[in-house]
Amino acid sequence: MHRWTILLLAAGLRECRPDDSNGGIKRLVVRETVGNHFSEVIVNALTRYYVQNHSSTQVMRLSTVSDGTHDLQSDIMDEVMQRTSRSIAYEFRSALGPSRRPRIFNIAFIDGYGAFEQLFRSLEPAENDFAGYYLIVLTAYGRRIAPDTLARIFALLWTMNVINVNIVSADLEDQSRWQSVLMHTYYPYRAGGNCERIVPHLLHRFRKGQRLDRSVELFPSKLSNLHGCPVTVGTFHLPPYMLLSPAGSYGGLEGDLLRALSRKLNFTVRLVVPDDGELWGRTPPPSVDVADANRTGGGASSASGCVRLVLTERVNLTLGRFAIRGDRNLVMKSSRSYYTVRMVFAVPAGREYTPFEKLFRPFSRSVWVLVTLYLLAGMVVIGTVQLLHRPAVRDFVYGRGVSTPVLNLLSVLFGGAVVQLPMRNFARTLLFLWMYYCLVVRTCYQGSLYEYLQERKNFSPLQTVDALVRNDYRFYSLHGTSLYLERMPQILSRITWLPDDDASVDRLLTELATRQARTSALFIDLERVAYHNRFYVRGGLVYIANVVLVRLPIGIYYPKKSCLANRFDHELDRLRTSGYVSYRLGHYLNYDACKGPADYQPLPTPLTTDQLVGCYETLFGLLLVATGLLLLELASRWFVSLRQLLTFLQAE
Repeated sequence: MHRWTILLLAAGLRECRPDDSNGGIKRLVVRETVGNHFSEVIVNALTRYYVQNHSSTQVMRLSTVSDGTHDLQSDIMDEVMQRTSRSIAYEFRSALGPSRRPRIFNIAFIDGYGAFEQLFRSLEPAENDFAGYYLIVLTAYGRRIAPDTLARIFALLWTMNVINVNIVSADLEDQSRWQSVLMHTYYPYRAGGNCERIVPHLLHRFRKGQRLDRSVELFPSKLSNLHGCPVTVGTFHLPPYMLLSPAGSYGGLEGDLLRALSRKLNFTVRLVVPDDGELWGRTPPPSVDVADANRTGGGASSASGCVRLVLTERVNLTLGRFAIRGDRNLVMKSSRSYYTVRMVFAVPAGREYTPFEKLFRPFSRSVWVLVTLYLLAGMVVIGTVQLLHRPAVRDFVYGRGVSTPVLNLLSVLFGGAVVQLPMRNFARTLLFLWMYYCLVVRTCYQGSLYEYLQERKNFSPLQTVDALVRNDYRFYSLHGTSLYLERMPQILSRITWLPDDDASVDRLLTELATRQARTSALFIDLERVAYHNRFYVRGGLVYIANVVLVRLPIGIYYPKKSCLANRFDHELDRLRTSGYVSYRLGHYLNYDACKGPADYQPLPTPLTTDQLVGCYETLFGLLLVATGLLLLELASRWFVSLRQLLTFLQAE
């Protein structure tokens, strides 16, 4: 005879009589229940909700009451596995080694609270996903389930944040021929202010002879509506991500995300700020055992800031530009990333052009080089003609009777008149070409000079880390971002660590904007600089070195056993794909100001004295040159060599 038939018959022969000693309460009728009804309920739940041919289902089993319950569990397990062996892969829990990934689908066989507590308290978050599915088969063999047993089981499950759980048991008070199968669960959040009050709820009663109602949700969504219950959030003031006001209101990018989640899931927000003066906080050192940290609170004594709040489970979640990284993932559970932060160096504006330097801005360096070469070419031609001492050549090149060719060359260049014009055609042609060239150059220069004299223009900010180091810049950074600078020794040797608060960052940004810190660079995210340039533009703009040093995906962190992560991830994905994040960022940031000052828009306004200072400086310099030449002319009466030099410089 087939093995399954032998087992079922043996089980039926063992238990098929009423138990008079229990006040007429029947024992679990193994033969009929296992073969026809009890296993049908379990198989129905497994096939409907457990992923088939994808992730194995972990089987856990413990009986502490008697050998009878152990045999009864074997019967049920055999029957269930026989019916689902072609669709679901099973894996028995083993202590030989950790699983490669946390188990999502689980089925447990227990015979009372003692077995349940012993079994579930040994589960580790690293090996078991507490947000997964748990089907608990309670085989109370020959005795009535105490009224508070289910409540105690669910209370312990809630401390572990296991909510996708059902307890399957037989109704031993059912005096009919076929015992009903009961499925209980609990709801941590219910209407009427029943928040975290754990009360067993009869999800469904399965009766023999009735078809299983597939409209009944055996694993209903329990977090789609939190019924106004509070969710405690650890955070801090960090523009533009979280803006906290003394009145208790909040805003910013992540504040708006939190508000959108609270409206969608119907919960109230309770904010908690770290009381140790730190923002993100330190994670436990690598020497702390990860498994022990997950079980006892993540080595909270060595943690700080919001990390400590999460590890001690004082908060349900924390946010505030939390970068998702490995050391945090070991002790906490992260959400999906909803934004990527770019870490850069904020630098002051470049030095402003002096009025004299503005006189050279209308032309680029290459144009000035060409103008100078043309002028030198004219000087060379005149000097060559003078050295030849041949009047015929001189008359042919720049005209008979022209005694000051160099002065005429410069006079035409600056728009002056020529006192004596040349007589021959070749000399006149040369003069015409030079006048036409000077007209074009002078017109272009004067037209651009009007614009540049009125413009408030600075040199470009330094754009690379090497340039900052070469110019002896002093670097600043928060302690919370020190991890990302460890591989830059040239920066670490001259860095100053700021206190972990936004006040120090805001103060330094103000100094950069007003150029009080002319040789300083702040390691910060681009979004913080864009926020400053949006709301504090009157104090000046802060610029960035155009090199993104690190890109940090940010998200929400939860305790390792949190049940909120999956539901929040689902809503975060919907908000992100709808464009909500970029839409809200537009209310707080101004990226355009980080790229540099806006182009000057010329207006028909007269030049001021301040704008003409460079011209006055040039005029004063020329007057000094003229005065020096006059003094040399006077001194040449007593110095023969000086008189000969000045005579040579004159035409003839």
